[in-house]
Amino acid sequence: MLAVSCLEWGGPPVDDDSPMSVGELREGLRRVHGADIPLRAPTTPGPHLLRRMSGRNTRLAETYRKGRVLLVGDAAHVHSAVGAPGLNLGLQDAADLGWKLAAEVRGTAPAGLLDSYHAERHPVAERVILHSQAQLALMAPGEGITALRAVFGELLADEGSLRRIAELMAGAEVHPAAGAAAVDGAAPHPLVGRFAPDLAVRTGRGATRLAALMRGARPLLLDLDGRDDLRAVVEEGWPDRVDTVTASCPDRNPPAAALLIRPDGKVAWAAPEATASPDGTGRQRDTLQHALTASFGDPLTP
Repeated sequence: MLAVSCLEWGGPPVDDDSPMSVGELREGLRRVHGADIPLRAPTTPGPHLLRRMSGRNTRLAETYRKGRVLLVGDAAHVHSAVGAPGLNLGLQDAADLGWKLAAEVRGTAPAGLLDSYHAERHPVAERVILHSQAQLALMAPGEGITALRAVFGELLADEGSLRRIAELMAGAEVHPAAGAAAVDGAAPHPLVGRFAPDLAVRTGRGATRLAALMRGARPLLLDLDGRDDLRAVVEEGWPDRVDTVTASCPDRNPPAAALLIRPDGKVAWAAPEATASPDGTGRQRDTLQHALTASFGDPLTP
């Protein structure tokens, strides 16, 4: 199946259900690219189909969860395929829901964990629909849109604008601080709610990357500053649910003293830096305990 969208613009409206010929496709490509591209009808056994996609099909479910029914991927959202954002969006939906659903089945999920699937993923789908519609608008014909594309192209030469657009396209722009409510007025670390950077680290077993440490799809406390006190919080209360790894970042300064990472790769908590103050270390233990409970359930009782 070959999808044709912008190739048809510039002529009269055509019903999406009407058949399309190879000649029409060739003419559409010539109009868009300004050159003739040799095409011929396939000779292999059919059926063969050229599909028109000049219409709009944008839908978003009001809720991703209704009791025992949960929506993921195309069942939750439908939008333009421009830029192919649907695959990334659907995989991130599944990664977010998978570990939460597993915790619910095991009976370790804290209250509201499954509901947080909608709360976290619905805003991301709204942003994908927004930028896919914006891309379609920029592809429309007309002198005004051509001028807009030129201005937009100049904005993409700016590094800050380019980084923001890249995050938007990757689905990394919306980052709720899940499980990181302030404790005693302590604001969450800037990494909380974002995907953890794939750090090059060195553990007792040698050089590796954070992605390799996460292959078990289990929550992980990554200690980057020798914080015995923080590892003890996990090992005493959540040893059955959260792994701990002590490592260093030989090639760069670590982004935090320690990171609590969810199975989907999102940072649930981070320690900004090591501190010699008893009050400071105590506050970091408190915020870590809060994040552990909010994301992975109550600690084990002695």
